[in-house]
Formats: sequence, structure tokens, C-alpha cells
Amino acid sequence: MPFPRSWRHHRVAIEVLLTALTLSACSGGPTDTKPPVVPPPVVPVAYVPGQAYLGRNGYVEYIAGNAPVILTAPHGGSLTPSSIPDRTASACGGSATTVTDANTQELVRTMQARYAARFGKYPHVVISHLSRRKLDPNRLQPEAGCGNAEAATALGEWHSYIDVAKSAVLKAHGKGWYMDMHGHGHAVPRLELGYLLSAAALDGTDAALDASSALENSASILTLSLASPLSFSALLRGPTSLGTLYAGLGFPSIPSSSDPRPSGTDYFNGGDNTRRHSCSSSASPLGGITGGMICGVQIEANFAGVRDNAANRERFADATAQVLEQYLRVHWGLLLAP
Repeated sequence: MPFPRSWRHHRVAIEVLLTALTLSACSGGPTDTKPPVVPPPVVPVAYVPGQAYLGRNGYVEYIAGNAPVILTAPHGGSLTPSSIPDRTASACGGSATTVTDANTQELVRTMQARYAARFGKYPHVVISHLSRRKLDPNRLQPEAGCGNAEAATALGEWHSYIDVAKSAVLKAHGKGWYMDMHGHGHAVPRLELGYLLSAAALDGTDAALDASSALENSASILTLSLASPLSFSALLRGPTSLGTLYAGLGFPSIPSSSDPRPSGTDYFNGGDNTRRHSCSSSASPLGGITGGMICGVQIEANFAGVRDNAANRERFADATAQVLEQYLRVHWGLLLAP
């Protein structure tokens, strides 16, 4: 007989604690308009919601918020300074992917604007303006910046601004939601929701997912899952899961009730930003907080119908605000409306 969910929560929480202690290791409508930018302060200041702040050389931008939501766009930049060499696999290690996720900068700006229009508060936004040829903020060093000091400074600012946003969210709301926004060019036009679970894990049965505390520990929604009365599998692909809610508003998603498993199709399950800045068991070794009160997901968005023009970006942004309002209220008691 399976343990009651409340007993399982205690068991998983203990395992998470032990894990944490042992581990060491293109522009369009009005909502695409950039906010005014001010240079970074010399000393810490109170960030103004809706105001943009630039890091050194303008490589990283932080648009301050006052909502319990953080949006990041690591791969939409276009700056190619000659002082930072191009990333290559032979020099940097890893795959050193350099493809731009087109219009993801514009997408997160629109998501912030439409959220503010609905709720009267701004999500926090962090954007990398460097081309992925020069820096990949979703990778660890040396693959991220190939050992270049300028790129390393920008990478440090990237994570520091996200940490500023997380601290503000926790201080004001006690808990929050993080979304790292990407773009894919896979054959199936759908949102790929990356919870840090492999395609093989998602190909398993609901019973297999629910029986594995290791999988729940590793997920980017760990803390939310422990708080929810629903099963782990239901949170991933049940009737009120993030993917099912998106699909209900016209944005097919995986995992969801209608598309629960990759089953051999291309699928991105989340990267180092989600590992570090969500609540999974991999957060603490990367500088985040395992079992913390910021959970989240990586979203790989298809181009046509989501990122391709201002109207579709607004449509997706409006849908996201609706989805998050329901998802976070139902599963985590986090209210977005005043």
C-alpha cells in the first residue's frame, strides 16, 4: 500500500535535506517597447518596478518587478563585441551551441507588460544582450564564456540580477515562480515544459513517477509538489497541470493531459538556469536553494504562433498570465490578483 501523501512529503523532505548536505558539486506592438534604461548604481539602491537597469557594457539588463514571478531570456541577445571571442566546442568544452532563440527578448518584455496590465504588478525580467556566440548564461563555465573575463563578468551579473529578483520576491511574497524562456525549432510545434526530468522519466507511467522520490526531488517544482495535495504525475500532466492549462488556451504543450510523453520526439527538459534558480535538489550545489520557495520551469517555445510576431507574443503573454493565476493559486496558494 502506498504511503499517504502527507507521509511521503516528510520522507521526501528528509531525503532532500540529506541531498543538499552531501552534494557539493522581432519588435512590434506597443508591449514590445523597451522601458527607459538607467546605468547600474554604484551602490545598492531600491530598484523601481518597471525600471530597467544595465550591467557593465550593457550586456545584461534587469527590469525590476514587484510581482512573485521572474522571467529570463538568456539566448535572445545580438551583441558581438570583438573583445569576447566566439565560443567553440573545442575551446570551451561541451557543445558550445550558438543558435539565437529569436524574439525571446521581445517575448519576455511582452509577458511582463501583459501581466502588469492584468494584475497591476510587474514580473521581474532579466535579459542577456550578448549573442550566444559570446556567452551562454544557461551553461556553467567554461562552456558558458570560454574563460574570457568580460564574459565571466556578464555571467556573474546575470545570476546576480536573478538573485536580486528572487530576494525581492521572497521578501514581498514569501514564495515565487521562475520561468526561463527559450525557443526551439523542433518538428512538433508545441511548448516544451522542462521540469528537469528526462524524456525517459516522462515516458514512464504515472505510477512510476509517483513512486520515485528521487524524480520528485530532482524536479524544478519540488517544493510546490510537496505542498500540493495532488500527486506528482498530476502536477506534471494532469487536468490542472501547467501544460494542460496552456493547451486549453490554444498553446499545445508537453507534458500535458493531451501530450503526456515525448515518446521519442525531440524534447528539452531544462538547463542550468532552472537547476540553479528553482527549488530542485540540484539547486544548492549550483548556488541556489534546494527545497527553497522559488520553483519554476524552463519553457522552450515554438516560433510560429508564439514568438513570430507582436500579436502572437501578446496572445501568449495574456495566456501565460491566465495560466499562472490558476496554476499557482490552485497548487501553491500563491495569489497573483490584488
